[in-house]
Amino acid sequence: MPEVSVIIPVYNGEKYIKDAINSVLNQTFKDLEIVIVNDASTDNTEKVIFENFEKEIKEKKILYHKNPKNMERSYSRNKGYSLSLGKYIFFLDYDDEWEKEYIAESIKYLADYDIVYSFPRTFIDSYGKIKGKSSKKLLDDVGKVIFSGNIGYPSASGFRRGAFLMYDEEISYREDWELFIRSFLAGLKIKILDNNKVKIREHSNRTSKKNLDMLLNTILIYEKYKDLIPDKYINYMKFHLGDMYLRYGDLFNGWKYILQSFREKNLLTFRNIATLIKRGFRLDKYLSYCSLKRMVL
Repeated sequence: MPEVSVIIPVYNGEKYIKDAINSVLNQTFKDLEIVIVNDASTDNTEKVIFENFEKEIKEKKILYHKNPKNMERSYSRNKGYSLSLGKYIFFLDYDDEWEKEYIAESIKYLADYDIVYSFPRTFIDSYGKIKGKSSKKLLDDVGKVIFSGNIGYPSASGFRRGAFLMYDEEISYREDWELFIRSFLAGLKIKILDNNKVKIREHSNRTSKKNLDMLLNTILIYEKYKDLIPDKYINYMKFHLGDMYLRYGDLFNGWKYILQSFREKNLLTFRNIATLIKRGFRLDKYLSYCSLKRMVL
């Protein structure tokens, strides 16, 4: 039985799936299996996998499963978990990559914590070259990080097997953030590492920040959990929700939640104020939001 299972859901990932799998096989930690869940891809994803990793599939180093129809990411991650055998569960999106020491450095903390999260700072382009690195300062409290919306990439997440609460298959966007909120509220111990071992790929096919479903699901999650959030964190979540509204151009609701959040004086940072100046007065964004809202709703 492998110590670690790495679950890779993929849909139409022919361009990047090979690099993602290789970044797992090249890990310094070797006692692992890879579970690939092909979510009924319509491109050459399956061909790329079998042409490049037939040996590993035959040796059962890689377990390959294909959904009979497209079921979306949350289902595919849960399916991969149900097929896996590892004591520890790691997720990797098909278009992201890991540094070689990622699992070895993360797994050390899973003896004492239920979940470990390696805060992503490096972003790569379609060719794997670094586009930029985040200098965002991490808050000093796991709850603040979570409710501020600064946690959630599946590719940065590792779980003790019994601590994985499953993705909510009813949520199509922000499902990773929702899982961390639910895990925190359930009392699970979460460790955040700032070791820069995860590379997030930004490309045209990745979930677009212009997609209104991102905002709608943020609102849905806020409404679902607002009465369960400890008082010390509620204003961090309100600020995040207000910021999301402003990002999409809903200036009225954005400022409503931002102003409510300022009851927490620690949110009055230079970075937050700079963000508000950048996003909070753009009428062009507001007009674009109105147009996008009419199309979606």
